[in-house]
Amino acid sequence: MNKNLFLFCFLILSLTGCADSNMTGGAALQPDESQVSNLIQESAALTDQEINWQTAYMEIIHQGGGHLPDPYQLRGEDGLNSSFYLGIHDFNGDGIPELILGDGISISVYTYLNHGLEKVADLYEPEGWYLIHELYIQNNCLILVSNGSDGCGYVGFTYRDGSYLTGTYNDSSPDQSVLGGEESGFKEFNDVFHITELKQDNRKSFIKRNKERGEFIPDWAVLVW
Repeated sequence: MNKNLFLFCFLILSLTGCADSNMTGGAALQPDESQVSNLIQESAALTDQEINWQTAYMEIIHQGGGHLPDPYQLRGEDGLNSSFYLGIHDFNGDGIPELILGDGISISVYTYLNHGLEKVADLYEPEGWYLIHELYIQNNCLILVSNGSDGCGYVGFTYRDGSYLTGTYNDSSPDQSVLGGEESGFKEFNDVFHITELKQDNRKSFIKRNKERGEFIPDWAVLVW
């Protein structure tokens, strides 16, 4: 339950209890002032937290591609391409969504931790096919797809067993994958990222940046993936 709503209900119930005791003469349960104070402080802290991660994410968005990897030197001097991916998703379920930012060359994932911005992953096609042609998010997984003449390359990102997890798979090597930095097989990779079940409804589209309109101001509600 939203803490603001919980606090409101708690105060209403407390006041109602006092009114009933006056009418019946019974001993009413008085609200614990320290408990009310703690709820107020926690509610304020949550609001501050939301402001803080939004501010931190806006700063990195406005910096464009300055922090995005460019493994094959394909990105222009302007950094982030004019068409780019941008979304937020709470992979680890801590109430603070991670930021997903990138373009057709690479994707970076950031989190807000300990009052600061932290990059948790750089994602790109590692086999030299260069470009990200499709981007999906489903089953709490972010999946990059790069199409080539020999099939597709896949890069996956998720949160599992208390930590962020990445993996790669390439159709040209159907019996091999890398999962969490360790060599693995297709079944293990697919059991985590379910690339055989990708749905078009979960495919993400580029955002078109218009530089003439000035600074980009994100609408966080629309960007939830």
